[in-house]
Amino acid sequence: MDPQNQPPFNSTDHCFILNITVSNGIWNADNPFTESLPYFIVQLATVLILNRILFLLLKPFRQPHVVADILSGILLGPSLLGKTVIFPHLFPTKDIVIVETVAYMAVVFHVFLVGLELDITSMVCSTSKAVAFSLAGVLTPFVTGIGFFYLSQALKTPTSDLNLKISIQGCILWATALTITSFPVVAQILSSLKLRHLEIGRLGMSTALLSYVGNWILIAFVLPLCVNPKNAPYVMTSTMAFILASIYMIRPLLKMIINRSSHRKSRHYYSDYYLCFVLVGALLSAFVADVAGTHSVVGAFVFGLIMPKSDLGILLINRFDYFVSRLLMPLFFVASGIRVDVSKIQMHWWLLVIVIILLCLVKVLIALLISFFFNIPRRDGVVVGLLMSTKEVLAIIVINTAWDRGVLQGDDYSIMVLALLTMTGIVAPIISVIYNRNNPPVQYKRRSLQGARADPEVRMLTCIYSLDNVQGIIQLLDFARATKQTVSVFALHLVELTGCASRMLIVHGTKRTSSICQRDNIPESDQIVNLLGNYEEENPSISIQAFTTLSPSDHMHEDIRSLCEDKRVALMIIPFHKQLMADGHLEETNPAHRSINQSVLSSAPCSVGIFVDRGLGVAKEMKMHRVAVIFIGGPDDREALTYGWRMVGNLEIRLTVFLFLFNGDVVETKHNDSSDSIPSLQPLSSFIYRQKQIDDEYVNEFRLRTAGEESVDFEEKIVNSREGLRTALKETEDKFELFIVGRGAGMASPLTATLDNFSDCPELGVVGDLLASSNSSFGSSVLVVQQYSGLPGGGPLKSISSTSSQSMHNSKEAELGMSRQCNSIGSNEGRGFEAYVKHKRRYDEDDNGSDDD
Repeated sequence: MDPQNQPPFNSTDHCFILNITVSNGIWNADNPFTESLPYFIVQLATVLILNRILFLLLKPFRQPHVVADILSGILLGPSLLGKTVIFPHLFPTKDIVIVETVAYMAVVFHVFLVGLELDITSMVCSTSKAVAFSLAGVLTPFVTGIGFFYLSQALKTPTSDLNLKISIQGCILWATALTITSFPVVAQILSSLKLRHLEIGRLGMSTALLSYVGNWILIAFVLPLCVNPKNAPYVMTSTMAFILASIYMIRPLLKMIINRSSHRKSRHYYSDYYLCFVLVGALLSAFVADVAGTHSVVGAFVFGLIMPKSDLGILLINRFDYFVSRLLMPLFFVASGIRVDVSKIQMHWWLLVIVIILLCLVKVLIALLISFFFNIPRRDGVVVGLLMSTKEVLAIIVINTAWDRGVLQGDDYSIMVLALLTMTGIVAPIISVIYNRNNPPVQYKRRSLQGARADPEVRMLTCIYSLDNVQGIIQLLDFARATKQTVSVFALHLVELTGCASRMLIVHGTKRTSSICQRDNIPESDQIVNLLGNYEEENPSISIQAFTTLSPSDHMHEDIRSLCEDKRVALMIIPFHKQLMADGHLEETNPAHRSINQSVLSSAPCSVGIFVDRGLGVAKEMKMHRVAVIFIGGPDDREALTYGWRMVGNLEIRLTVFLFLFNGDVVETKHNDSSDSIPSLQPLSSFIYRQKQIDDEYVNEFRLRTAGEESVDFEEKIVNSREGLRTALKETEDKFELFIVGRGAGMASPLTATLDNFSDCPELGVVGDLLASSNSSFGSSVLVVQQYSGLPGGGPLKSISSTSSQSMHNSKEAELGMSRQCNSIGSNEGRGFEAYVKHKRRYDEDDNGSDDD
């Protein structure tokens, strides 16, 4: 018999009739479980239920999905459930063929989506540290795996009985499986531990990416060498020809087709024909790779890798990633796991333990050695070594190939699968112990604009949801560039992922022609980067670094917070969740954006500004821009005044500061999360008294320092009621392009507190909501500022409750008492600007006199 036609080594011959049909139903006396399709549906449901239960049980241990996938396959095999009476009926041999067919189809689509996610050009930007870690992480385990394979076989089998051909193939496949590092699993672990934006996260991601690409090279060119050494040169040549043709012929064609739709503003405009076209292309690439002699997954991965990184790619990931990864991929691990029989390795448990310890120890030790060479903390070296031990689909594909070739027998195959499972499962728990994220957050002093006023540099972060946000944010930054401070801006484009794809952070170069790290970005990100780069070139005092984060909406605030801490930002500006429509009204474009903004406000490590853009970026033709600052009192209003202060000296800005004086008093708000009691009001506590003093001193300092500025106006407005506040704000209607107001978190007056009942958007505060409400007639843009409070968790003080404010209004004695005390403070202590000037001059004269002495 021709060796090519021989059956696989680890197989048993079965003869059966395969009918992929549906039954006529129980009402026609048919047994639905005698047909293939109903059986497959039951099998899929069983696998998914078990997989989900295991994942929920392992979730507290921060285990990646692949651990639950592999474990569910093992449990459904002969190790546990396969020994029961039900299993032979649930997974009969004739239906395993169908499961494996669908499973390998899922693998093709899975690796295509993984290739679509990868930013291969970021390898050019990889540091020497990442290159050293990845090279050592690939070469050292490969050599160690070869030696350990021969050692294990010699201990189990007499040397004379070893088949030289099988042993050579076995050592190569064994070593390749142990060398593999799973980039998707590394990304998932780092994201779950909230380490992705830290230095260790970036180093781990870069190292994993380089190793992952190296692993694919091994898969493409080493597997053919093991399967058929005689034809290996032809297979390698044809595989290389396929890769080059994909890069230089198929990719330009795909780019041309996608560019035909580049005028679309949203990725949701791509029709289903584009999606079908791309998926068919992935299948054809897998087929061509299989014909060329390499594994079919190589073709699908290459096709995903050469796909232009466009909005179409994001749409494909959002549409299909969850379906493929969570619905179909568990079948692949089940098809592999049912080959594992734990009972067969009872005599060789020592081998399993040695494999796990040796391979993990090798990667950790080599990582520690490299970390010592680059002066990296030992803790980070251990973490990188552990991350390099993670395994996923590629490793299973390699050992499945070894099983099909008869290189791995039953006990060896079981040992390898259990070793890969254990090596991946121990990574996240160990890293969570040695790199505990419950430690205090990154500490830095300048977390607000007010605190960074004297610094030579101020750092800001601007979040961008879409291209429509860019012009307004650029104009907002341009207004505030009059100071001598240099401004470092970090622009973060937020791209939502709805599937199970790996969260990613892409670093862009704003110089379009000078950055070697520039990639063929998502078209919208391309335009954003170009607009920011053009603005940076026109303004030397501003430096801009652009990022794109791809993550689910419920994790975006974590990405924002991590980047703020990493870059030590003083102010973060994030767009309002409503955008200006053609009719002049604000409408919500994405409900998730509001949730992101609220999460950012409650956890931000710095000051936050929510920007309500009503066409600020399209008013560049005006010679003079009019900006107003509304000052009522409190730290948020001081932060708002600080941002307005930055505009003083800009010849294109006319700044007006409105100081509102009340005949009521400011009260402190307290919120007790542990009880349901009504928040208490403590009129004029020591805290509030001190805040009023700080307000007066800050406002007077502003007036003194801007006294000679013709472009600055200062107006005091006395308001006696909440209706008076509305009227005073109404008088400013259509006079200003931009209002800057404080959010008022933690401080409230009897006038503004009751207005909180009518707020549509509490995240804007009372005054900000009045100015930005869709029902109001104001047509100006609004920047609502919340100063960093320094409270635990970074969250602001809660707003005053309507119930407690109403109870205060019902108490006439309290209101009269507060009014008298407020008038006393207002008349004697800080609203008296002349007294402050005299005191300031006297202080300066004394200071100058002491210097002369």
